[in-house]
Amino acid sequence: MSYLVLARKYRPNTFDEVVGQEHITGLIKQAITSGRLAHAFLFCGPRGIGKTSCARILAKSLNCANGPTLTPCGACPACREITAGNSFDVLEIDGASNRGIDEIRTLRENVKFLPGSGQYKIYIVDEVHMLTTEAFNALLKTLEEPPGHVKFIFATTDPNKVPGTIISRCQRYDFKRISLKDTAEALAEIGKKEKFQIDQEALYAIAKASQGSFRDALSILDQVSALSGRGITSEDVHTMLGLVEVDLLFDLADALAGQNCVEVLKVFDSIVEKGKDIKQLYKDLLEHFRNLMIIKIGGKTLGRLVDYPVVVKEKYLAQSQLFSLPKILDAIESFIRAQDMARITETLRTPLEIAFARLSCPAGQPAPVGGTEAQAPSPAPVASKAEKAKPVKKTALKPAPTAHEPAKDPGPGSGGDQGEGMIAADAEEEDDPGSAREDAIVAHEPESVALDLDNIRRSWDALTYGVSRKRMSLATFLQDGAPIELKGNKLTVGFSPEHAFHKETLEHQDNKQIVENIFAEKLRAKIVLEYVMIEQLDTNAHIVQDEPMIRNALDTFQGKVVSKWHNE
Repeated sequence: MSYLVLARKYRPNTFDEVVGQEHITGLIKQAITSGRLAHAFLFCGPRGIGKTSCARILAKSLNCANGPTLTPCGACPACREITAGNSFDVLEIDGASNRGIDEIRTLRENVKFLPGSGQYKIYIVDEVHMLTTEAFNALLKTLEEPPGHVKFIFATTDPNKVPGTIISRCQRYDFKRISLKDTAEALAEIGKKEKFQIDQEALYAIAKASQGSFRDALSILDQVSALSGRGITSEDVHTMLGLVEVDLLFDLADALAGQNCVEVLKVFDSIVEKGKDIKQLYKDLLEHFRNLMIIKIGGKTLGRLVDYPVVVKEKYLAQSQLFSLPKILDAIESFIRAQDMARITETLRTPLEIAFARLSCPAGQPAPVGGTEAQAPSPAPVASKAEKAKPVKKTALKPAPTAHEPAKDPGPGSGGDQGEGMIAADAEEEDDPGSAREDAIVAHEPESVALDLDNIRRSWDALTYGVSRKRMSLATFLQDGAPIELKGNKLTVGFSPEHAFHKETLEHQDNKQIVENIFAEKLRAKIVLEYVMIEQLDTNAHIVQDEPMIRNALDTFQGKVVSKWHNE
């Protein structure tokens, strides 16, 4: 006699035998009891969770010799024929194979005929979303007003592809994935009937691998039982499916918590040597640290969110004490980045090893990518003792040389430290051009500056550049204004009417405080800002008389300086 697989052998025959869908079977039983049965049903949900089984049980409940009934007898001709799949009154149609308009036209013609022996003629259409648009349209009228002796039961794994006009004509029932606990308990009952020797950890491993599909769980159990004659253990399940044992995941996490990079890589290598699927390891690591995050946040209060037995949950609780929540989140992000990197590289192993190295770095910080030595500016030449003894001359704040004004060469009487400063600046520009602008401006900042309007105008570009390092938008707005008056420590900045928005933005308390703090730091004095509107504002007012070449060029071409630093 041919072998009957467990998924067919243990297909439920009554509503009470359906696993994990009590919210659906309860509603259907109430509808049968009250006699308020719809003419069309739509069963939605993932694969292997009981949609077609519930459709057959409903058909038997309606056409049973004792029906309508909640418990079909299973012995009458109608029940036996429906179970065997050869009933003339209950027709199961595969939507993928009979998806055209011609098949639906045939169905429309056949619904006119009365059932042969049962009370109803029932059409069960599996994977109904595979029907074509024309077929759905042809079914609309019949589905909305079928004869009283006809019932439609549609099943689909993708309800989003079913037109709304069809869904609105059906009673929709959404099936859910079967929980880990319900799957393990049902597998244990079947194991007893089949006289399998299977331990609790193996049951949970099978249930977890099935991902909520009871049919998949039965298929895995069927396969493992054929491979193992001495009894089924969790090791058999993990070996067959390429899963990583939970103990190995705990070993990896312990080594990461201890920042022992050598031990982490050793455990990882042992996992690979056992032939485990590295793609699956990515998923297992993400789930492991997700469980640690849940337990770290809620402890036993959120234990129900972790699909493991109590013994394993206790291990998660103990291990969560070894990590801080930021460390757990950092590990999750690292594994996600490694998973993304693995998709574009030819090796799956290297990205994960990099993630392990970063997370288990003894210093607690990931090694800098690309290093910093190559980017460090070369040191300035060492000055002689005589040059070091010379005092440094402090000068007033002056903006860096612009593209319009080349830097002046030092005269014969210049000190040696000025020349060395230029050499150091040149070396920094060669090694780090991105910081050359800031260094050029900072090099002109003195220890202290007298609060003088000409000095502020002369240093306006340096001041606004300092603001840009904190908030670029405020610096851009300041560049469209100009300092026009200084009374004590109160500086008045003018804006033309077309820049009214800039003025209002800068007047916000937070923005005003930021600018005042930066100006005070640069000018080495407390400063209070006031913004006013000026009808005729010279935006080049900060170009003072010691730069006649720039002033003459601006007057000749009626231009203005947009910025000395923004697009430099």
